[in-house]
Amino acid sequence: MGDRRGTVFFDYDGTLHDTMALYGPAFRAACAWLSKEGWLERRTYADADIACWLGWTTEEMWTTFAPHLPEPVWREASLRVRDEMERLRKEGRARLFPGVEEALDEVASRGATMVLLSNCWRSYGEDHMREFGLGRWIEGLHCAQDFDWIPKWQIYREVASFYPLPHIMVGDRFHDREVALRNDIPFVACAYGFGEPGECEGADAIAECAEELPRLIAQKLAAFER
Repeated sequence: MGDRRGTVFFDYDGTLHDTMALYGPAFRAACAWLSKEGWLERRTYADADIACWLGWTTEEMWTTFAPHLPEPVWREASLRVRDEMERLRKEGRARLFPGVEEALDEVASRGATMVLLSNCWRSYGEDHMREFGLGRWIEGLHCAQDFDWIPKWQIYREVASFYPLPHIMVGDRFHDREVALRNDIPFVACAYGFGEPGECEGADAIAECAEELPRLIAQKLAAFER
């Protein structure tokens, strides 16, 4: 592909990071607190009940999941999730999907620039960059908090000019597909992530595991040379 040819915009949670190892326990702990305070009925949450919220911004998630909660309450619950996820990360519970590091090595060897585009807090993104040494591959970190939580497709427009063309979006959720559709760039969907099956519809390619990403990314970038 040549040196510095093209840019791959990666989502993080559900694309590179197997977030349920942190988010599942943190979500359940926050809901237990809300139940204790009388805001939610006590119930058991299966992983599927929780994983569907990954990739959403904080406000989107809480106002959709529990629209009856007053803002101060859901914000407190959100902070409890964030703090518990951080505690678990410090305990060594965070994990990337199998094959992610090898995939990033291969994409880098082909000369592509790699960027993270995530609906996350800045501190979360920076902590995970350090945790996994992602700076070996990732040249830009763009977090929704830095842009006052505007939609991800708008964040892309704010930063796209900083990176060499052509561009590709890689992610697992409808937010990532929207980046591609609204900005007319290819979308590589990660079926191994946390999206519902329909969220892969219209993708230019679908990865069933992280090991498939380098091949699919190479194909999409090569298509621009024709």
